[in-house]
Amino acid sequence: MKTKVLIATYYWPPSGGAGVQRYLKFAKYLPRFDIEPVILTVKNPTYPIQDLTLEKELTDPVQVFKTKTLEPFGIYAGLAGKKPDTIKPTTELEGDNLISKAGSWIRANLFIPDARVGWLLTARRKAEELIRSLDIRTVITTGPPHSVHFIGKYVQKRTGVRWFADFRDPWSDIYYNQILPRTKLTEQIDKKLEKSVLRSADEMIVVTHSQAEQLRQVEERAYHVITNGFDPDDFRQINQEPPHPPPFLIRHTGSIGEASIPAGFLKAIQQLTADKKTEVMVEFIGHVHRKLPETVRQLGLEQIVSFRNYLPHLEALNEMVRAHILLLCLPDVPDIRHHIPGKLFEYFGSGTPILLLGPEDGDAARIVRDQQAGVICPFRDVEKIKSGIETLINRLPAPGQKRADRHHPYSRLRLTESLAKMIHNQQEL
Repeated sequence: MKTKVLIATYYWPPSGGAGVQRYLKFAKYLPRFDIEPVILTVKNPTYPIQDLTLEKELTDPVQVFKTKTLEPFGIYAGLAGKKPDTIKPTTELEGDNLISKAGSWIRANLFIPDARVGWLLTARRKAEELIRSLDIRTVITTGPPHSVHFIGKYVQKRTGVRWFADFRDPWSDIYYNQILPRTKLTEQIDKKLEKSVLRSADEMIVVTHSQAEQLRQVEERAYHVITNGFDPDDFRQINQEPPHPPPFLIRHTGSIGEASIPAGFLKAIQQLTADKKTEVMVEFIGHVHRKLPETVRQLGLEQIVSFRNYLPHLEALNEMVRAHILLLCLPDVPDIRHHIPGKLFEYFGSGTPILLLGPEDGDAARIVRDQQAGVICPFRDVEKIKSGIETLINRLPAPGQKRADRHHPYSRLRLTESLAKMIHNQQEL
């Protein structure tokens, strides 16, 4: 008889993007450790990215239960003349017009901790029902959106279930809160809500050691670090051969927000290609802030830099493998040293060299150095970025001499084993 665990997550297929990957992969591998995941998610979500291919990800059948939510993004989209699925709920609402600015203020100050809080109306009752009917003794809530954690807090109090709160990203200290027009009162309420979760959860899971240290300043307690990772099975399904130079292809996959627009990198590319001695092409795959194409035009790089829309997950991984260099841009904001984007680990899985733009003393930089996976350059340092690109070009691996396997420290199988040990240990108490 397998141990059942309830996982409450807003992001679940057909959601695409980074937020869905962590618990989709945990759900895939938990059955190997005699744990049966039961999923509670949203019936009528507003996902900024959809990926229908992820619905085929799970090899074992998983019970998925859905309840309705009430969200403000449909109203905002109608006022702005947009479709709800084009709105990016977790960060800034793009645009300089009055509706965009008002929408950003409302999103930042009237929906605390986030605009997904309307899901609690139905999700808490359904979670309690599932815990009682399926004899579930452990529930995991994963955020962002961090409002999901109040499902765990509710059922813990009502049923005595063990509750694990998983922070995929920081809460009150998340970098985009520096961009949103938040009031002091909003910040105080948000920190109070965060502290209530940190105090109440039976176990806290975070994705980096520095995130744990940061949270200890808020609430002194034990924090378990289970990083994000990559699934070696994904890379077995794709083309292993990279393109042959020249030109050298630098790719970025995933979203680029306003704080991540790599102007210094683009200036470095402009200088490197000016004398035509270095043949480089750059491609961005996924949603990008409108100011990025504007910057490309201003620098006269239209023939060198191209853009493609979001690709399904496996197709995006294939493009990672087929690049010569993968670009990773951390947001250029203060206090970003702790931030490790989830896609960094899939970059590791591809085996393609990485050009990381961000703090040289940050967590992401440390991991890249530890894995000998690429070069780190300060976000705005054009000369160092130029040198970094040249260094990577000069030491590109030969075709077929890369790839990571399930024994890698950041493989999803090994990371799931850590989570499974936590669940089984708690069941034995």
